[in-house]
Amino acid sequence: VPLLRLGEGEFVTQFDMGDVEAVGLLKFDFLGLRNLTLIDEARATLSKYAGVEICVESIPLDDVGTFKMLCEGKTSGIFQLESSGMTNLIRRVQPNRFEDLIALLALYRPGPLESGMTEEYVERRNGNRSISYPHPSLKEVLEDTYGLPIYQDQIMLMARALSGFTLAEADILRKAMGKKDKALMASLRAKFTAGCLEQGVSKQVADKTFDDMEKFSRYGFNKSHTTAYAFVSYWTAYLKANYPTHFMSSLLTSVHGDLDKVADYVDECKGMKIEILPPDINESQREFTPLEGEKIRFGLGAVKHVGAGAVEAILNAREEPFISFFDLCRKVKEEGLDRETLEALIKTGAFDQMGATRRGLLRHLGEGLEFMQSARREFITGQTSFFSEEKTVLPDPRITEEEFDQRDLLSFEKELLGLYLTAHPLDDYAEDLQLYCLPLRQVGSLVPEQQALIGGRIKSLRRIDTKRGNQMAFVVLEDGNGEAEITFFPKVLDAADTSIVEDALIGLTVTAGKRNGDINLVAEEVFSLSEISQRARLAVTLKLDGAQLSKSQLAELAQTLQEYPGDAPVRIHVVDTLGSVVILADSRFCVRPSEPLRSTLSALTGVLEVSMKNGNSR
Repeated sequence: VPLLRLGEGEFVTQFDMGDVEAVGLLKFDFLGLRNLTLIDEARATLSKYAGVEICVESIPLDDVGTFKMLCEGKTSGIFQLESSGMTNLIRRVQPNRFEDLIALLALYRPGPLESGMTEEYVERRNGNRSISYPHPSLKEVLEDTYGLPIYQDQIMLMARALSGFTLAEADILRKAMGKKDKALMASLRAKFTAGCLEQGVSKQVADKTFDDMEKFSRYGFNKSHTTAYAFVSYWTAYLKANYPTHFMSSLLTSVHGDLDKVADYVDECKGMKIEILPPDINESQREFTPLEGEKIRFGLGAVKHVGAGAVEAILNAREEPFISFFDLCRKVKEEGLDRETLEALIKTGAFDQMGATRRGLLRHLGEGLEFMQSARREFITGQTSFFSEEKTVLPDPRITEEEFDQRDLLSFEKELLGLYLTAHPLDDYAEDLQLYCLPLRQVGSLVPEQQALIGGRIKSLRRIDTKRGNQMAFVVLEDGNGEAEITFFPKVLDAADTSIVEDALIGLTVTAGKRNGDINLVAEEVFSLSEISQRARLAVTLKLDGAQLSKSQLAELAQTLQEYPGDAPVRIHVVDTLGSVVILADSRFCVRPSEPLRSTLSALTGVLEVSMKNGNSR
């Protein structure tokens, strides 16, 4: 084989991969996977912060907690398993053994999905369709995959079992089928049929099986490949299920340069009850670090405008904790820390533990930079007397000017961390969203033409020009627990144009439709989220146990209702052994729905259920 020298001891073949294989050499594909680095970092994190040593090659492949987590759809951050389509497939299959993961990775590809093989596998596994085999002798080959040849290896084993092909001949058949080599296929079909007849298999079964093998070979996946991937998937899943805080800190570090990914995985942490703490100049490392009590400290390297050089300079100077912002300016001698970096650290709260306000630090940032430059000059020139005990004079560290308002602080976090960390703009509207709006995670339950009231924050939007020259938009809305995409046609978009911007808090009436088989929400009316209680009209229904009712209990109920005056009508639904009756309470008992009202009513004797339903959803 002709070679080309690239450098000392480095050569590359001048034949392409096909010719290299043709002359008898092996071809290897080496894949560089971020997840292998993630696993290694998770192991190092466990060793450093928990004293736990893990060898992933030795972990049990039947860990109950790992499969339970996967079956619940908690696949975020898991190699090859975190897409919504794969997560839905996992929920349907409910894998409970390592071999199931091997099969899922082979089946979740365009070929098997489009051909219906994936659906057939799910139905057979769940017992909804019968399992059959082309020939009884193939049961051993196909039993693990419910009678379906989903691996290339199975095509080879089928050829050997039915027609007596050697494995080398079966491999030639596999390649011929994959490359659709008609001439070679014709000769191999004749040999396959002859071998089947010799083994007592009828020509009819031989022909049909060969046709099926040819069809499935288009979708079959190399089992060793999908098995190797399944190991990486399982290892990441095992680490997440058994060491969630350490795994998620390593996962966040692995994507620290991608603010969108960081935001996604921080949301996952919140769902796992893991608290993410903001950057701290004295505690944060370059990477995200796990702390006791299921907490993770934000890494300095994940803050926008804070480069690797700046992080290294801070860590090298932090032999002892910094006592103030100016103490840091005095101690950092290396280059890399500039105005933009210090401003980003201040705005994200890295100095909050020192008692200074962010507004105050930003106003004195110039003084800090001058102090830093002066300290560096004296360090470089060797005039260290500046730092002698009797001459060191730090500026007053007590910078306590009035702080920015909450909206500005959250804006800084969103800009520099890529997410709202310490609070969320929707926090002030949490009760209104719960009372008046359909949760976005439940929009899939709507039927075409059904209307609903929803609300939240505009996470992202995409505008496009229509054929008529005006604009429409696709808006992704989030409400703190879920998100949904809403289509804005030109008429509604033009009427609400100034409020349709990223981060805006809006309420809207939508109509459900169908698009590509999924529910599609279309905006009908848009308004400020602060108006949601005025736009909605709730009705409160109390279900009472008639057998327990007394005059005193009714009097207590009436008094409670009048303590929460409002506009929502109250319906009384009384049930007992004889039946039930619904009564509309007098208008003087109308209430303002709230969680305190629900809680108080639920505690009353005889109250079976309290429901607050939005009359705008129909």
